[in-house]
Amino acid sequence: MPNNPFNVIFSKNGLLLIIGIFCTAVIFAAINFSSPIRPSHNVVQDVEHLIDIKKQFSISNILNSSDNIWQQQDLTSLGISNELHWFRFTLKDIDPTKTWLLEIDNAMLDKINLWFVQNNRVIAEYKVGDALIFSQRTVEHENFLFPVPTNGLPVEVFVSTYSQGTMGLPLYIWQQQDYLEFTTKIGLITGGFFGLMLAMGLSNLFFFITTRSPIFLVYAGYVIFLALTLSALQGLGYRYIWPNSPWFQQHAIGIFAPLTVWLSIMFCDLLLNVRAYNTRLSKLLNFTAYAFLIGLVISLFIPLQVFLKPFLLMLCAGSIFILAVSIWLWVKGLAIAQYYTFAWAAFFISGFAVSLDSLNIINLNLPSFYLLMLGAGIETLLLALILAISHNQQRQTLLDTQAELLNKERHAQHAQKGMLALQQNATEDLEYKVQERTLELEIALRELSETNRELQEKNTLDALTGIRNRSYFDKKYQAEVRRSRREQTQLSVVMMDIDHFKRVNDKYGHLVGDECIKSVANTLKKALKRPSDDVCRYGGEEFALILPSTDLEGAMVLVEQLRANIEKTSIQAEDVSVSITISAGIGTAIADLNQPEDIILALADKQLYLAKNAGRNNVQGSQLDLIQQQDQS
Repeated sequence: MPNNPFNVIFSKNGLLLIIGIFCTAVIFAAINFSSPIRPSHNVVQDVEHLIDIKKQFSISNILNSSDNIWQQQDLTSLGISNELHWFRFTLKDIDPTKTWLLEIDNAMLDKINLWFVQNNRVIAEYKVGDALIFSQRTVEHENFLFPVPTNGLPVEVFVSTYSQGTMGLPLYIWQQQDYLEFTTKIGLITGGFFGLMLAMGLSNLFFFITTRSPIFLVYAGYVIFLALTLSALQGLGYRYIWPNSPWFQQHAIGIFAPLTVWLSIMFCDLLLNVRAYNTRLSKLLNFTAYAFLIGLVISLFIPLQVFLKPFLLMLCAGSIFILAVSIWLWVKGLAIAQYYTFAWAAFFISGFAVSLDSLNIINLNLPSFYLLMLGAGIETLLLALILAISHNQQRQTLLDTQAELLNKERHAQHAQKGMLALQQNATEDLEYKVQERTLELEIALRELSETNRELQEKNTLDALTGIRNRSYFDKKYQAEVRRSRREQTQLSVVMMDIDHFKRVNDKYGHLVGDECIKSVANTLKKALKRPSDDVCRYGGEEFALILPSTDLEGAMVLVEQLRANIEKTSIQAEDVSVSITISAGIGTAIADLNQPEDIILALADKQLYLAKNAGRNNVQGSQLDLIQQQDQS
């Protein structure tokens, strides 16, 4: 079916047109909706300002000071300041028949002292701020509200403020009924926004759980931390989530904002697959992301005003960098980068503008929180659309792949039918060849098995003496212990050691010492008659005997005879005659399931040391149950 030209044009440009119209409509609606949010006639006018650099003034000093220390000031933003600020203004024409509220619309102020004064006398005083727990506020609200005394006379208001963040002091005077209507409207906006953010975060978290795709987890974390950052800026987090932790409120921005930027950069890297286009650029994105995590750690140990300026500058630079990356990928031909650029531009531009406003570079008429909320809402919805597009593309790719595989399978089936005829003709010849190869393989396997058996036999022999080595002893000992446990038969283990062997080596040399070891090994090997008995070189001048189905008495007789034979033997080597003796320890027991497997060997080794301590050239032995009875008594 031929492609419709209109559909082709719409597939390329229609979605971008829809996104543009959507963003324009949302911004237009938000500006028109937010314009009456705080009516201009409610703004407190003629506010005078004083910076108390040395923090030397008190309310009594201020009341008695001259008027020339005050100056007019725009209070929407005073930048980031570490000084104590004083403000003075007068409320006139207050209708005493109505209830009035004074609002300070800056939820990030750490300390606020406010005094209502008439006739140079304080008639009401309030102390609030983020440095105090939330329940100590006069009115439990995210912004700072103060009931205005109403007695028909003008009221002079003095405010001292201190903040580690931005020192803005937007002041509004409200009738209580008007403010209730206003908070209802604002509650609807903020509730809808945070509900959207929560829904997007949880839905993508569920997508991660079902798909195990990390991009959904990163995006869910980004949306949640973005919502927490905005809730901290607006004071909603302090009101509803951590109301009893002033410390966390003062560090919330330093914690949530870097996490948000970190996850946004990681999301950019994953969604756009930057690594596939430029590895160095991907590494630079990750480096930038982790720089914000380092900033998070630093923010816990430095004042907010020290952290905030570098962070805002980093945020502006990071925003420009990410937008540049997405535009570059757009130019490179990555279709999804187009939509990504639109989505992130909406939020990054709003964040960039708020950062410049916080640094007192520009002055925004729209409250920064609502601008951020507007940008974040647009960005969140558009990113959800992008994820849907990405999912649809992956689904379409999967369908195309399945169709291609199905077509290949049909061709393969057709070719298979042609091969069946050839296969039938070749079957008899193939079966004959298989039988030949099978016979050859069986012969080869039999020869390989014999060779392997010979190799295993060589690996268990000691190179010097020709008797079994330590590796063989360990396996043989374990097997005999288990057989003793299974059949409930006596097992005797003998540990032997050539007495003063070091002296032989030192006096006659190692070659003579080797001849002594070989002579002892040969004597032991000849003395063992039963096929089940084994002699092994345990290590150095040490030997071990395994005597299955042998009690202690029988083992003592055998080992004592061996000791006597070795004592009588004169070894000729290197033109010298050497006489040696041995010491031996015997451990005998019926292996028990509740005992360690090496307990009989340990008992024989203990008896060997007793023989050495008894003057050497003797045999010591013990039954395991007798030793245990002596230990218990």
